[in-house]
Amino acid sequence: MPDFSPSPRRRQIAPAWIGYALTALWIFAASLFFWFLPDTAEAESESGPGKLLLVFAVLFPVALIWIAVFVAQALRTMRQETVALRGALEKLVQSLKNGETGAQNPALQSQLAEIATLTRLTDNRISALTEQTLRRQGKSSTPRMEAALSEAGHQPAEDAAAQPALPLSGPNHAERMPISIAEFIRALDFPKTADDRDGFRIMRRAMEERRLSKLLSVAQDLLSVMSEDGIYMDDLHPDLPMARVWRRFANGERGITISALGGIRDRTALTLVKSRMKADTDFRDKAHNFLREFDTVLRNFEQTADDDELNAMATTRSARAFMLLGRVAGTFD
Repeated sequence: MPDFSPSPRRRQIAPAWIGYALTALWIFAASLFFWFLPDTAEAESESGPGKLLLVFAVLFPVALIWIAVFVAQALRTMRQETVALRGALEKLVQSLKNGETGAQNPALQSQLAEIATLTRLTDNRISALTEQTLRRQGKSSTPRMEAALSEAGHQPAEDAAAQPALPLSGPNHAERMPISIAEFIRALDFPKTADDRDGFRIMRRAMEERRLSKLLSVAQDLLSVMSEDGIYMDDLHPDLPMARVWRRFANGERGITISALGGIRDRTALTLVKSRMKADTDFRDKAHNFLREFDTVLRNFEQTADDDELNAMATTRSARAFMLLGRVAGTFD
């Protein structure tokens, strides 16, 4: 298999040595400044605030230099990985032009795995670089507290006709705040442990929402049944699709454009679920009901959520169950 990984030597030479050179130059310039510092200024610098200001004046440019070095190294690495990924894609395209398929050419399967690995590396580095940049700029990533689901949503026409809008009575219902985006995502992940009080509080609020309660109830049943077969959502590590793929699915696209939603690669889990769906009609009915309910809720949530919130939703236990069951049921075909 060809090695498309970037060279470690090339990755570090330029940014690191430039950082060392600039640091040495700055320390030399600061030393000259203190050497020729007038006596009056030297006396002022010996005071407490003066010493603190001098230390800050010396160290702050050094910190800026190495922040720039970190960013340059990250960008250099991503650029090399992009070149490697382009080479892998070119080989894949050439194989497809020659009429080779994954079943006919095992090397093609290895090439696809190589592309997936390089893509994940690049995505992880971009995420890490973004997180580091936001942290240094002092920007917080606190979750939004807007309502996760709109009042109108995507209610089917037959449901709207069968259930006309009725006036809501009672002061408690009128005062109840709709579930927020952060709470919605937390509810889809279920309480972490038996002592997760905040998780259970959010679950109680989520179960008061008609659309969410139906989804969470069937999801809880399915997770319980799958755990009997040794399938736990926390053990699954899918290739998470980008937010735009979720939006395409929510807007009705099917086929190759949303195939990334079937990113579950655990062969054991896929085989066990497929066998269960064939042998257990009750499980199969619940699975199809869950897929419909998740689709309905997702179409509503997608209108409110930004890309980061969709990505956070994709990591929940409910979303992983959707990706697993959807792949087995052919929902993404």
